[in-house]
Amino acid sequence: MSSYEFTGKSVKDAIAKACEELNLAEDNLEVEVMEESARGFLGIVGQRDARIRVKIINVAKDESDFFVPEAPMDLDTQTLVQPGIESQRPCSSLEEKPNTEMSSPEGAHEESRIEQEALTILEGILHRIPVDAQVVASTSGNAITLDIKGDGSGLLIGKKGQTLDALQFLLNKIINKNCSSDNKIELIVDTENYQQRKSENLRETALRMSLKAKKTLRPVSFNPMSPSERRIIHLILAEDSEVYTKSYGEGLLRRIIVYPKRGSANKRRRR
Repeated sequence: MSSYEFTGKSVKDAIAKACEELNLAEDNLEVEVMEESARGFLGIVGQRDARIRVKIINVAKDESDFFVPEAPMDLDTQTLVQPGIESQRPCSSLEEKPNTEMSSPEGAHEESRIEQEALTILEGILHRIPVDAQVVASTSGNAITLDIKGDGSGLLIGKKGQTLDALQFLLNKIINKNCSSDNKIELIVDTENYQQRKSENLRETALRMSLKAKKTLRPVSFNPMSPSERRIIHLILAEDSEVYTKSYGEGLLRRIIVYPKRGSANKRRRR
């Protein structure tokens, strides 16, 4: 279990700082006081801040570090699927295929079936929240987009998109539970074009940080991000031949660092 250290003028201040930086309530932290604060002589000589070590507890974690809020009621995946749709379906990939195969009646039928299955499951989840909304499904390339239309977009997006990310993660888990890693189908859950706006903002941030790394010839660190956001950053900067990216940290503190490649400075000088 990972631990993090914080300091403050008092133990209470240090705990408050830990809660703020980790974005967690005190009940979710195991606190160990490493050092009590000291006022020192006349508040000047020998003054010392309190130092604590905390561990995260009672927070559900999964293999992708997604934050998934507690469901208001049990989401039995068997009850989210209509009787006419098999829950234990064989996995099928929507990766791009030759035009003859994609245009065949069998390929079109398979796409339509997977779309309908994903749409039905998401509508079942929304009904249990409950949110009065309509879901429109569409397929583009090897991804299925489920666009939620309704008045509860703010509730569905959540703080920094956490609720929308949780819905997307849950739906991908249900649809791809029988798929191998090579045949997983990408499902995107969106509302009010939030995912597109987020991708555009992340692109601007990624390009700005990349430029900074190339100018200073030093590594540049992003703020902690969710797994889906980190994936977007990695894909964007993979197109830049003068930098490379790595992820560091664990859980809520995992972040990306951009490194300038050797020789990139000489290339820029020649330009």
